[in-house]
Amino acid sequence: MTYRPIDGAGVDPRNPAENAAGTDFNRLGSAHFIGDDGLRFAELNPRTISNLVVGEGDPTLPMPENFSGMLYAWGQFVDHDLDLAPQDGKHAIDIKIPDGDPVFDDGASIAMTRSLLDPKSGLPINAVTGWLDGSQVYGSTAAVAASLRSSGGHLKTEANSLPVVDGQFLAGDVRAAENPSLTALQVLFVREHNFQVDRLEALHPRWNGERLYQEARALVTGELANITYTEFLPKLVGSRIDPYRGYEARVDSTISVEFAGAAFRFGHSIVSGDTERLDNDGNVAGPAEIPLRDVFFMPPDDFNAFGGADGFLRHLAGEASQTMDVRIIDDLRNFLFDPPVGMDLAAINIQRGRDQGLGTLNETRKDLGLRPYTDFDQITDDTATVAAMEKAFGSVDKVDLWTGGLAEHHARGALLGQTFTTIIADQFERLRDGDPFYFENALDRADVRMVKETTLSDIITRNTDATDMQADVFINVPRHVDDDLLI
Repeated sequence: MTYRPIDGAGVDPRNPAENAAGTDFNRLGSAHFIGDDGLRFAELNPRTISNLVVGEGDPTLPMPENFSGMLYAWGQFVDHDLDLAPQDGKHAIDIKIPDGDPVFDDGASIAMTRSLLDPKSGLPINAVTGWLDGSQVYGSTAAVAASLRSSGGHLKTEANSLPVVDGQFLAGDVRAAENPSLTALQVLFVREHNFQVDRLEALHPRWNGERLYQEARALVTGELANITYTEFLPKLVGSRIDPYRGYEARVDSTISVEFAGAAFRFGHSIVSGDTERLDNDGNVAGPAEIPLRDVFFMPPDDFNAFGGADGFLRHLAGEASQTMDVRIIDDLRNFLFDPPVGMDLAAINIQRGRDQGLGTLNETRKDLGLRPYTDFDQITDDTATVAAMEKAFGSVDKVDLWTGGLAEHHARGALLGQTFTTIIADQFERLRDGDPFYFENALDRADVRMVKETTLSDIITRNTDATDMQADVFINVPRHVDDDLLI
């Protein structure tokens, strides 16, 4: 059997560089710069836009669709599988704090540098594989993959958690410790890999460690894809992704900058502000509920002392996501990572879009074959958002893709607006159809059936101490409720 290359190179025999680690993103439309690579809209300060348009609404307002916190956590987990655009560390594009800012000091700046660009194409470079291949678990280079492996095909663990090197968690992706919800999913899928290795070894005692590793990796990658396409994406984009009809060699699966730089950052809107570890009865175990801003990059000792992955996963399944709109919580807008000046993820998203040459909302809609807006109230009927955007942008043609995409009316049957729904559905359809290693194309019938029958709830239940988990963990079911959705 031929196994998926760890660095993503050569997956597509027609284009061996497609989605390989260290290669270019692509664009759905044109690049939008001043000259060759200058940032546009210098007169529109990203922090000012953030303060006017994106500032926190009612933090207690849950999502009316009743999706759980797993929706944003899984989105980030998958995002870290697909893209990482490193900065060049040289060319500053700092965001100046406007006078009279309600939180940050006048004259301060949020430090940023340009994305690392391919000098030949002018496109940002994707440091990880762009395939849906579990690279956040297994790594995107041979060296990282080897560092994660143990004996007999297993992945390394430490105290049933991720291994620790120099006081930091070691995982397939460097961002594994950004927040404990993400770390919990990283831990879960290391455990799932080892579960599959043990299962396969019992069935095939003559297999060596290399085969056990590769076969388990193929199954786990299939589970990641199946959960994404059957449990996660339908909640975001409804039925916009066509049924799978098999591998199509001519499909270009490359990750687009519109996807990575704007549309798949939708999850910032629905993140909730508190973190807690729950036991099986829904009681807070260990420290009380703590603000998200206090758990960014939680050290391994603190993560494990706080109870590790199991309780955080129960918390995600039993917590409602925030409403999907243009607002994000203050923990992401005014406290992110909390350096001396502070951070504003909304302002960073806006500035990064300019840095990468993203089109505005209207420019992108034209590129996608969608009708551009002529007035703010066509984007949303929320009068407060309309007024805020008018004040922040002045013209509907200046609304950036990330802010405008969040503000849009939800598309029919979808959680997201038309623009983000179109970009995300397009990207995941291309990722699936242009990948010869996609599980429905690569695994035998028995394994395909097993993967399709496995839910994220199943994986949590067999790899944690959870005894009471709803069948669909993307639907919020409080832990203390005895409900038919619980299994």
